[in-house]
Amino acid sequence: MSILKSRSILVLLLALFAAFQVSACSRAASRADSTTSGGGSLEEEILYYTNKFRQSKGLKPLQLDETISQQARRHSRDMANGSTGFGHEGFEERVANVSKKMGRVGAAAENVAYGTLDAEAVVDGWIKSPGHRRNMLGDYNLIGIGTAGKGRITFFTQVFIKH
Repeated sequence: MSILKSRSILVLLLALFAAFQVSACSRAASRADSTTSGGGSLEEEILYYTNKFRQSKGLKPLQLDETISQQARRHSRDMANGSTGFGHEGFEERVANVSKKMGRVGAAAENVAYGTLDAEAVVDGWIKSPGHRRNMLGDYNLIGIGTAGKGRITFFTQVFIKH
């Protein structure tokens, strides 16, 4: 392959990455159905598109849980303000906090993303990523969703729980 062709491919990949900045970060650990997408909060819209995808695969919808969402919001806020890096730092602690309030957690997973994305775009990005997709289609019944902004960039966290 010529150097020019290699550079063209690299430039194209960088442009695609800049246009759609969804991380390939997903994390899993073993141990409210929304029916419309219009007019809800960003978190409710993410729930809608996540459940729409699950239902298209014959899976039951996830129920939005406030306890789990508090953990997801805190993580998104911490990533947005820089007190934690982008990724899954503190995942085990978030799951432990959920367990303290809700009882035993059978399984847990987490998706994170950031960018100038709306709810449909971030869920679509997760669907296209094998790790995120696996989490979204996992054997979970509850979800917590949190978002936080920093300027025009939004940080997104989904925490999946089997309870």
